[in-house]
Amino acid sequence: MSEPSAVAELAAHLRHMKEKTGRSYDALARRLGVSKSTLHRYCSGEGVPPSFTLLEQFARECQASRTQILELHRRWVRVQTVQIPEAEPGPWQPV
Repeated sequence: MSEPSAVAELAAHLRHMKEKTGRSYDALARRLGVSKSTLHRYCSGEGVPPSFTLLEQFARECQASRTQILELHRRWVRVQTVQIPEAEPGPWQPV
């Protein structure tokens, strides 16, 4: 079995936080000022927010501890560093 991807790990962490609250995607999304589908994409691993701000707000809405917020940040940073593609050399770039 393969190791879960960084995005899948982040999504699982978000789902776990959400499930502990007992709140719906709709209720959390309204509090965060985003659509329910956007929040669901993040929690299912179909998308990752470009900045950590929304995830920090999400964690606070889920009443996460400082340690949990730091772990969430660590996972988000890992996704950001894994997803940065190598630049393909083009005619304007030295090889």
